[in-house]
Amino acid sequence: MPQEFDVICLGGGGAGEAIAAGLQNSGLTLAVVERELVGGECPYWGCVPSKTLLRSGETLSEADRSRLLAASRVEWTVDFPKVSTRVLWMARNLDDSRPAAAMEATGAKLLRGEGRLTDPRTVVVGSEQFVVRRAVVIANGSTAAIPLIPGLDTVEFWTNRQAAIPRELPASLAILGGGAIGVELGQAFARLGCRVTIIEASATFLGLEEPEAGAALRPHLEADGMMLMIGDPCVGVEPQSVVGPSHQRSSVIVHLKSGAVVRADRLLVATGRRPNTEAGAPRDSRRPNAGG
Repeated sequence: MPQEFDVICLGGGGAGEAIAAGLQNSGLTLAVVERELVGGECPYWGCVPSKTLLRSGETLSEADRSRLLAASRVEWTVDFPKVSTRVLWMARNLDDSRPAAAMEATGAKLLRGEGRLTDPRTVVVGSEQFVVRRAVVIANGSTAAIPLIPGLDTVEFWTNRQAAIPRELPASLAILGGGAIGVELGQAFARLGCRVTIIEASATFLGLEEPEAGAALRPHLEADGMMLMIGDPCVGVEPQSVVGPSHQRSSVIVHLKSGAVVRADRLLVATGRRPNTEAGAPRDSRRPNAGG
């Protein structure tokens, strides 16, 4: 017989955690279905690691600034493995055992796997079936929105997941999208010594913010060495093999509507998010792994 719960929540991210805490001691039974990590995008691939990465670059920027304010000589060399290790540590080493235990301590039942609604009161997880007595909460979160650009499926690109917890520091990085994700990750990499180019199709970048925000921020980003190509959409992407002194590596060529060409070691696609509305849809399904 199928197990029954008063409430089933599809998604163990921030919303799922809040529901588990809110229903604690309520007398209602709750099951939370999570196919990845309890806690959702933010602690593992979003805000927490990206702000940690930004902080690493900020310390180097401040070290440079100290030459003007307090020191006659400051010398440093980027130790990227140290940066990467700290970012991964702040992302809990992609280990959700503690938040999972905290969720179950509320009395909620944690179900690992993909949840599918087969009718308004039935949820299937793997080979098991569960019946809902009161409500199903859909809190599936979102995933990177990948645009239909010719050739994009022929290259291995990054999304926020690989860029926020990077295993490597590329010499150059092209970023599709001048929103918050692209700008903050771009600045982080630029301050660590990467040559960053942001490509934004719209006439302005940071389009979801106040119009003054982009104008105020632009000179600071350019001072960090970033190149901003605004109002020039990407119309095609192709791979390129580069033979170096000791090995062959792959890079990308980005073609813009104006005819301009951007070459970079890595490509980050930061063109927005889409909701995970379809049950069982894989995250970042169009080859976003690329060395992450």
